[in-house]
This record gives sequence, structure tokens and C-alpha cells, in this order.
Amino acid sequence: MSFKSDVKAVTVNTTGAVFEGATRLRGIIVNSSTSSANGSITMTEVGQTPVLFTTSVRADDDFAFNIPEDGVLFRQGLNVTAITNCTATLIIDK
Repeated sequence: MSFKSDVKAVTVNTTGAVFEGATRLRGIIVNSSTSSANGSITMTEVGQTPVLFTTSVRADDDFAFNIPEDGVLFRQGLNVTAITNCTATLIIDK
């Protein structure tokens, strides 16, 4: 059996670069950190402004999402530009 690529799980709760270099977001697990407000996370390529992926989570909830096919490509690296009221585990190519 052959594998497409290795993956890595990275947990984030602050903004900043998650991975420098080309990578793909394969999946995401988002956990609310409060029972009083919805949470959200927004991601761009490192040094870029167009949003490539954003999602939200209801207050006091969590969810997991596998991104179909080849995931979301971040050619110049993955950067979290906004994260509020949640913690996210990002499943990326390493």
C-alpha cells in the first residue's frame, strides 16, 4: 500500500504562521473555548491577504471536518489570521 503524503496535526489558539512552505489543509477539528459566544478561525497564505479557508463553531460545541480530494493548497505556507473563542487542530501535509 502506498501513501499520498505524510500528515501532521498542529493545534492553534493564536494567530501567526503555522507552517512555512507549501502545504495542504486536509482536515480541521475546532473546539469552542466558551459557552457564551461562537468561535471562528480564518486562514490565508503566509504574507498574503486573500482568505483561503474560514469556519466557525457554535458556543460550547466542537466539530471535525475532512476536506475532500486534495484539501486546500497554501502555496506559501499556512497562516492563521484570526481565531476567536476556539482552539483548532489543523491536519496538514508536513
